[in-house]
Amino acid sequence: MNTEIFQHILGLPQLRIDRVEVHPTRLDLHVSCETECGICPTCQQASWAVHEYLPVRVLRDLPVSDKVCYLHFSRRRFECAGCGQSFAEPVDWVEPYRHATCRYEASLYERVRRNTVSAVAELEELSYDVTEGAFLREAERHMPSEPLRGIRHLGIDEIAEHKGHHSYDLLFYDVDTGDAVEMLEGRTKAQLTEYLTALPEDVKAGIEEVCIDMWRPYAQAVAQVLDAALLVVDRFHVMRSVTGDLKALKNARKQDLPETAKACHYALLKNQDTLTETQQQTLDQVYQADPILKRAHQLKEQFRTIFDTCQTIHDARKAVQTWIGKAYKHGLFSTVITHMKRWLSKILNYFHSRTTNGPSEGANNRVKLIKRRAYGMRNFDHFRLRVLAAFF
Repeated sequence: MNTEIFQHILGLPQLRIDRVEVHPTRLDLHVSCETECGICPTCQQASWAVHEYLPVRVLRDLPVSDKVCYLHFSRRRFECAGCGQSFAEPVDWVEPYRHATCRYEASLYERVRRNTVSAVAELEELSYDVTEGAFLREAERHMPSEPLRGIRHLGIDEIAEHKGHHSYDLLFYDVDTGDAVEMLEGRTKAQLTEYLTALPEDVKAGIEEVCIDMWRPYAQAVAQVLDAALLVVDRFHVMRSVTGDLKALKNARKQDLPETAKACHYALLKNQDTLTETQQQTLDQVYQADPILKRAHQLKEQFRTIFDTCQTIHDARKAVQTWIGKAYKHGLFSTVITHMKRWLSKILNYFHSRTTNGPSEGANNRVKLIKRRAYGMRNFDHFRLRVLAAFF
């Protein structure tokens, strides 16, 4: 059989196809190295004396015309006339002790990034362990040695390992791109401090702002290690605190609402300018039936506009203080008022350059999708690689 066509399709110029076996669903290519000699790694002399042929390795490669492709390859061992040493010819298209070519493992990695290990293993007719092993090895190669280098605006957030188990890990984001760049197991102050302290000094100096939620250990660790960085409390976490208080009030009072207004969750908690016509009608009914919920909803909307309309820290401070006075007067949003007293300066830092973890919400959704596809992750190191590989 003419092997020139297969030689072109194979795309590995360092190999020569010696024989082709075509089966209904499988293609076996018997290959050897094109080079006639080997270069001794000890004395750098060329050797043409083949000492022996090593056992044939059968290696899975990229499919050809939808056929599973295997390369049958016997590596040569040369004997050097100069120093008397024997050496195996170098090959850069397959790793030692592997049963697949480097490019095939790279293709598995790319497919697992966008799918599940089980699905790819089934499609490729491989075992789960083989597929996962290829993915993890490739993922390790793709991980940057200094993931925070070059990041100016850093976001720190948490992700639950298992819903309802109160087990959290830390995610680091590049706020400018919304990409997750690193992941730590656990979320204690000690763990975060240790990680930040180990960063090179120029990496620390390059971080201008750090955006966090209202979790005191984060603030303490960042203030201790990245003392030159501006600490910003994420506006969306602040707004979540406001809607949390409103939701609790709604749950406590909705039993007294008329039946047509009881389904008022979205009408109260969504931004008013995005309500549907039906939701707006429900909100109008709440306004008529319950003056307290009406006032609370109005205060929620007023708080939201502070972030959208205020241009300076001075203006924002005045607006927040006015809002706190109104909420205190009506006995509403006690949790939010407590948070404001503790975190006000860091919340107002948002108005320096409007840094927020908002772009990371897409990354959070991607992480949740990875967890759902994998039905939970028991091994943190594997979970970390699965998450970060989705962004590299």
